[in-house]
Amino acid sequence: MEKLKKRSEQNKSDCWDLTAMIKSQDDYEKQIDEAKKLNQEIVHMKGHILDNKESLKKFLEISEKESRITDLLYIFVRLTYDEDTSNSTAIARKLEIEQLLNGFSDNESFIMSEFMQKDLKDILPWIEEDDFLKPYKLSFERLYREKKHILSEKEEKIIAKALNAFGTPDDAFTALDTTDAKFGSVLLDDGTKEVLTQYNWQMFLENPSQNNRRRAFHTFYKFYEQHKNTFAAFLKGNYQELEFLRDIRGYESALSMALDRICISPKVYDNLIENVHKYMDINIEYQKIKAKVLNNKEYHLYDTYVPIVKLEQKKFTKDEAIKIVKEALKPLKDEYLEKFQSIFDSHAVDFYPNEYKHNGAYHWGCYDSPSYVLLNFNGTYDAVSTLAHELGHAVHSAYSKENNSFEYYSYDIFVAEIASTVNETLLSFYFLKNAQTKKEKMYFLCEFLDKVKATIYRQTMFAEFEQIMSKKCQDKASLTEEEFSNTYYKLNQEYFKDSVIIDPEIRYEWMRISHFYSPFYVYKYATGLITAICIVKDIMEEKEGFVEKYIEFLKSGCNKEVLDILKLVDVDLTTDAPFEKAFGFIKECLEELKKIVSEGGEINE
Repeated sequence: MEKLKKRSEQNKSDCWDLTAMIKSQDDYEKQIDEAKKLNQEIVHMKGHILDNKESLKKFLEISEKESRITDLLYIFVRLTYDEDTSNSTAIARKLEIEQLLNGFSDNESFIMSEFMQKDLKDILPWIEEDDFLKPYKLSFERLYREKKHILSEKEEKIIAKALNAFGTPDDAFTALDTTDAKFGSVLLDDGTKEVLTQYNWQMFLENPSQNNRRRAFHTFYKFYEQHKNTFAAFLKGNYQELEFLRDIRGYESALSMALDRICISPKVYDNLIENVHKYMDINIEYQKIKAKVLNNKEYHLYDTYVPIVKLEQKKFTKDEAIKIVKEALKPLKDEYLEKFQSIFDSHAVDFYPNEYKHNGAYHWGCYDSPSYVLLNFNGTYDAVSTLAHELGHAVHSAYSKENNSFEYYSYDIFVAEIASTVNETLLSFYFLKNAQTKKEKMYFLCEFLDKVKATIYRQTMFAEFEQIMSKKCQDKASLTEEEFSNTYYKLNQEYFKDSVIIDPEIRYEWMRISHFYSPFYVYKYATGLITAICIVKDIMEEKEGFVEKYIEFLKSGCNKEVLDILKLVDVDLTTDAPFEKAFGFIKECLEELKKIVSEGGEINE
């Protein structure tokens, strides 16, 4: 393996330029001093924020200034740390900023309770008569929508302290599942042994040898079986914490509590599950095609991840990758492409891995910074796809910042994955369109269908598991390991039916799903891809005026409720229409794959 460069050895043109945020140590210290000053100004307003219209305006002005500075400082420090986690200056700044922000949070804990002493009707006359306050109307409507679930200042402090103690299940899960997880070794076909870890688990699932996959699968889940009661205790504690909050805040269910913040009815969640069940036959048929092509005597769950056709891995240069992604995004037209290029022109992309750099990829920025992108580009197709994905986030944020005030620029996670997934999907179909052989076409069709399986079917199955288990907790059912495992196993049987052998070890898979400790989060991956497919279908079919609608969607930030933002691109998740459209498109891809498989030829050579 090629040795990684040190950060200092990287070409500056391949690195992001963070001086657009903070220019120097002197600038950094001035920003911290200003943030402290603003925090104290807010503290001095305690008990007087809502004395009158002018005091409210003063609070909003100071609060925005403080938030913009602290956002800038925190993200600057984290980006500096992530580019080289061994950097002692970055480590010290990270600790300093975290302590500073924790102190600010404690100092300002009175704010919510102070607002809750009033009602929207008390503030509405001020908003309607004042040009400065008018733009805040939606924010106050959102704030007071939650009033009936917010308690007194004293009670909120007790809840906050209780939640600090309750956080143990998530921390304990992470420690056991990562730091303390020891899976042992897998005996390979060639007689050698390889240590199994969380990091190479996916590689084992894609191993061309079914025997190697089987041994890895059994070895991996043996660890979870041995610790099943411990993992059950962690997840039980997590659901009990959720139930504590639901009960004390007076929500009908834990699900409604999670969705209420973004004004989504539980019917949207139910509609997703119902429609995925309705179209479950598509994935079942796809798995049967994979089983046929793999041509093993048996087709198990651990076989569903292995590619049924492999391409020689082409390596793309940085410039080739950017050029290809721009070609794939041409249907989004010139304005979008100019915005895409501006991310590179502002030196906001950190391309290559270096020693001690943060793994993976992400987009991050704030209202007063460029839209930064961290990559660990290695030239593979996956790396090109990741570039398209993260630049989708970056362009979305750039549009949002340019078209909204600070109050409304930060869009919710519910819509966040849509723009990135649109880019990824356009790239997939660009490669498919330009495929030269049946093997290439088959590869890119499977790449898309595997994404559908992982993001729509699998994440919806997780969402259904969460819904079932939280309801059991609310109904005071006994949340034992057996209850968790039996529920999860039955869901696998339902989602795969007769297309796959449902290995008994899969009953323990719930133990390793970290998202279960962020309740009712995973459904957003499924709705995001459903929406993205609907968008891509209309873009590819050159539906009149649709690209312009999509740009309006990107410009929206959070200036509307999330379901209304989706309606800008003709998606209404309270109806069956987007599911019919998305699954119809997926079905077309499956039929194209079936045709290639039926023709045989070079794909089996």
